[in-house]
Amino acid sequence: MENQENTFHAGICMAGAVSAGAYTAGVMDYILESLEHWEKAKQLQREGKLTGVPKHNFIIDVLGGASAGGMTAAITAAAVQQDFEPVTQDNVADTAIASGNALYNSWVNLKEDAGRDMMDYMLSTDDILNDEFNAFKEVRAGFNSAFVKDLASAVLDKRVTERYSRPYISADLDVFTTITNLRGFAYKVIFDTSTGTREHRMKMHRDYAFFKLSDTKAEAPVVNNVNIKETTASAELPNDGRIPVNFATGENTDVLKQAAMSTGAFPVGLESRDLNRKSKYIQQNKYLNLILSGQSSDKIQYNFLPEGDDYLSLNVDGGVINNEPYEITQQLLDDRQKNTITDADARLAYTPKTKASEFDSVVLMIDPFPNDEETEAVDFVPKKAWINVLPSILSAMRGQLMMKDDQVKRAYLSDDYTRFLIMPVREKEKYTIACGSLGGFGGFFSKDFRKHDYFLGRRNCQYFLKKHFTAPQSAGNPILKFGYEGVDKWGIVNEYLALLPDLRVVGDEVNGYSLTESKEEVLYPYPQIKLSYILGLRDKMEKRIKCVLDNVQNYEGRVVRNPNGPHPSGSAILTRIRKKSWWGRSVGYLKGKGTDVYLSLGKTFGKGPAADFLIDAIIIDMEKRGLIDDDHRKV
Repeated sequence: MENQENTFHAGICMAGAVSAGAYTAGVMDYILESLEHWEKAKQLQREGKLTGVPKHNFIIDVLGGASAGGMTAAITAAAVQQDFEPVTQDNVADTAIASGNALYNSWVNLKEDAGRDMMDYMLSTDDILNDEFNAFKEVRAGFNSAFVKDLASAVLDKRVTERYSRPYISADLDVFTTITNLRGFAYKVIFDTSTGTREHRMKMHRDYAFFKLSDTKAEAPVVNNVNIKETTASAELPNDGRIPVNFATGENTDVLKQAAMSTGAFPVGLESRDLNRKSKYIQQNKYLNLILSGQSSDKIQYNFLPEGDDYLSLNVDGGVINNEPYEITQQLLDDRQKNTITDADARLAYTPKTKASEFDSVVLMIDPFPNDEETEAVDFVPKKAWINVLPSILSAMRGQLMMKDDQVKRAYLSDDYTRFLIMPVREKEKYTIACGSLGGFGGFFSKDFRKHDYFLGRRNCQYFLKKHFTAPQSAGNPILKFGYEGVDKWGIVNEYLALLPDLRVVGDEVNGYSLTESKEEVLYPYPQIKLSYILGLRDKMEKRIKCVLDNVQNYEGRVVRNPNGPHPSGSAILTRIRKKSWWGRSVGYLKGKGTDVYLSLGKTFGKGPAADFLIDAIIIDMEKRGLIDDDHRKV
């Protein structure tokens, strides 16, 4: 490892994206390819076989994200344990390369093969009707989500006998995912009142799963006897609540898989997921155990977890509460920087360096869906109808959850070189991400959509590294000054110095080595899906809808009420006034005339209009985005 003073430390934060995780995967693939070539070039320079290579270091210390971004963080953490080739437009037809790259295979190939595409998987009813996995025939999601576990297992269950050397990835890499925890953490605060002390109870549903990579040797267990009530924010906690993950021994890889599936469990659309963690990892984490952010107090009771060594939660998409966890990435990175300082007073006084002349860490956000909506019209019209107010309330709640006051304030700092963003750009077109249709689910309808976004991610990343991931040479940043001493070409563009030089090594031991520019990532053709394919989904949609309607009331432990028996709630009043079911009271005049037949007919004929409604919505959105090839009109 080179001198710490000559190293940039990076945290990569990946926002939620549903199927547009393909874009994020393409960006990560290109970053890893560039780091790999630069590291090879530096090694050859140290061996005297190359010259003119920028010699500073760039190390990724933190990988994290929400939803598809959190899943990509977990996939990347596993993928970098082994060597793999980047997937480019030149080699994508090589199935061995494409399937061997976990980023491409997980986000572009998904579960597709020659005989079955993603919509065939997602509209099937196996998840409801398969007794082996769902004995109660519960409806757990709009789509069949079984493929998510298959994909996560294929990457995260792999054992690695020898880790591939990547000096640009921290050996103890921090990995995290955001989670919306439906169980929540219960807090109780004691207040002094005029009548004595009173308790105020609340629940926190914002959750994170924190991990750190460990080496191939078995790691000492985390101490479990921490007295939380006597612990303050300044105390050193074992492992700081990070769950060690070892891809050689398999230690906690299943927990990482659960966290990856949990953060990607898009509400209603995809199945919610369990996550089982050791309670100590929550107790020892200052982002979850709030006492660790302040001082111990008798006014605050921290029995916020139930008794027991394990804490089991039910979770949905982390993006519901924090879709762009920039601040957590920044704090984890700052903590790592702070912990390198040996002097206690200096460590306590640490503040991140942000100016071009001194910064030594960066957070890079990859966001396939930045909020680029047009400014609201001046002539705002309040619409008070219930049908307008309900979606507005939901939108306002989500918008407020996404609002980060400190980040807005910090954005006005003119000389902050620690914050960078990669977002989709495609030649001034309004809609750049093909997978962005249908709220992010569009990519599941077409592999071409996912391929387009993956290669757009690579193209955007290439341009970003060359043109924007830089600092002015005149600032005299000591890391860049060291790195570019004696360098007159590579990584220098218009008096700006690249933090991560995008160069390629060519040649061999016999003929010698040289440096060259990375090959231009050409624009991948904007994809389209055939209208006939969308229309052809109607029968599968009808079957799925009917299955959902038939089983939507099923759940584990359900008791079918006897209309003449006691009400399940135990209420004497409801037992008296609810002797008939809602359906029986509503259509009582049909008694003896085949009520069950009418209900069955309602389900049978209702599925057709519902399928048409969904197909219409798909066509409207994709047509607006230019994603439909109207082959139906050509026939």
